Amino acid sequence: MSAEEVRVRPEAALGGMANRERAASVMAREGLQALVATTPENIAYVIGAPLRTTNWSMQIYAVLPKDAGARPRLVLPTNRLGVIAQMGVPDAELYLFSDFFVEGSPVGQPSTPDIDLFYDLLGRTAVYPGPLEALAAALKDLDIPQGPLGVDEMRINPALYAKLGESLPAGHVRPAYGLFREVRQVKTAAEVARLRRSAELNERVEEEMIHLIADGVHEEELAAHYRDRIIRAGGTPAMIAVGAGPRSALPLIEHYFHRVRPGEQVRFDLCCQLDSYWADTGRTVVLGQPSEWQRRHFAAVRGGWERALELVRPGVKASAVFAAAVETVQRGGIPHYRRQHVGHAIGLELYDDIVLAPGDHRELQEGMVFCVEVPYYELGAGGFQIEDTVVVTKDGYEFLTHLDRKLFVQ
Repeated sequence: MSAEEVRVRPEAALGGMANRERAASVMAREGLQALVATTPENIAYVIGAPLRTTNWSMQIYAVLPKDAGARPRLVLPTNRLGVIAQMGVPDAELYLFSDFFVEGSPVGQPSTPDIDLFYDLLGRTAVYPGPLEALAAALKDLDIPQGPLGVDEMRINPALYAKLGESLPAGHVRPAYGLFREVRQVKTAAEVARLRRSAELNERVEEEMIHLIADGVHEEELAAHYRDRIIRAGGTPAMIAVGAGPRSALPLIEHYFHRVRPGEQVRFDLCCQLDSYWADTGRTVVLGQPSEWQRRHFAAVRGGWERALELVRPGVKASAVFAAAVETVQRGGIPHYRRQHVGHAIGLELYDDIVLAPGDHRELQEGMVFCVEVPYYELGAGGFQIEDTVVVTKDGYEFLTHLDRKLFVQ
């Protein structure tokens, strides 16, 4: 399957992603009737499709009721209705605010399905003066006009957040960005499917890049190939850490100026989004025969990575995975090895709440998805990395990535 064949189809962008049962449980525990999303990630979680803003001040809210039988509500500016028509109507009731004017085409003029839907929605969707009035109408229709509400505080205008709190009984508006992230920790089957597709695209392009490595190849050529292939497949390239030789030890690389030479290692740490969901994979390649130093350090890194995976199962603390991985690397040939984490949850955010770190004592649960990585960076010498994505299963884990986990030699 080529990268282009992984392209997301518009009709695949819709469909519920939210873990309604888990969300209802969290809301019941917190005494809430609904969660209100304001960030692009949480809005996508509620309505099942990406709906991005053009600026930080634009207000879009998605209401996730505690009642799993109630449809979500989507509050958005009228000028965004055309985007809704293009992507298809999500599984949510629409509430518009602010004026926006378009004229209908004369009868008999050529049209398209999205234009027809846009015009139809304009004619039958109520428009309110502002976002809070539209939100109030949505809550009234859900029969929860007084809340209590958990509001994702990260993207609502602070003045509007304060005004919303004043309009409801005391304590009926609470910050909920953290609650959204808690709900999203355990992925639905639909989310795992999207993460699998995103990971598949990412590692297929990464494999192409491995085969491009040759004497004199510029880091920018490799990075440009990644950008081009991800975009052509319908994804969005993000972090493109492509470092050759001593630059392979730079954790984040955004400027490329080195050409690969025989004997040098190239470290990849590549991130993209496909249909809102992130992918993050890493590999190490040597041009020519690896040196003893390269083999020894890669073996230590791989040993720690394998040890981390041995502990990935429900009930194990994230901090325990970290401790075991670091100790294994230290015993395996890098006694001075230090690391802040050995992996992270991934989903609608690249770092999706839980981190396999010494200070994170939360337990892994079935359905969580993690990127497991134990990289090593030695400035002036080079870096090594294996990074793969796994979903936690009932008694262990399942890989979402399938590229060989070895020190590649070109």
